[in-house]
Amino acid sequence: MTNAKVLLPCEVDIDKCIALKSTFDGARLDLDKLPRLKESCVQIQGDVCAHVSFEQDANGLRIVKGTCEADLLLTCQRCGENYVEHVLSKFRFTPDYERAKECNLEQKYDFIELNNEGKIDLYEILEDGLILEIPTVPKHDEDDEACARHGSSWQYGALDAEATTSPFAALASLKGSLEKGKNSD
Repeated sequence: MTNAKVLLPCEVDIDKCIALKSTFDGARLDLDKLPRLKESCVQIQGDVCAHVSFEQDANGLRIVKGTCEADLLLTCQRCGENYVEHVLSKFRFTPDYERAKECNLEQKYDFIELNNEGKIDLYEILEDGLILEIPTVPKHDEDDEACARHGSSWQYGALDAEATTSPFAALASLKGSLEKGKNSD
């Protein structure tokens, strides 16, 4: 990721940003204001960067859209070693739920709430998006040679012959024995 120089503000007035056609391209986030993301990984590697734009669509909906990305140091659940995972969150928000519902667009947007001052907390919504992009079970790619378990068999224990046969073969033999039982009556 590139070294971003502009620091993204925590809170923004969405109406002012739309009026000014504001765009934050490659802005970095203050890592100290991302405590939940820090807790979700071993370490944040480098900058967390965002591309955020504010606009109003043809239906009058106020829109906040863009991407946020980070390189996170996670612990591989296969080998127990740390590795870097690049996470990318794409977002498209509006605070105008009722208007979106009237236009049948509620499936197209995620909804955010404005605070008492009519502002949105960008860090909170961007942090949420990044956390949701963290893999449920962090692990190296199977073919990644950096994984200590690379090339290992992922089968634990020996499978008996019965477990490797088709379950339909067992059903067929059961059906055959039932038919034999009927014929003998």
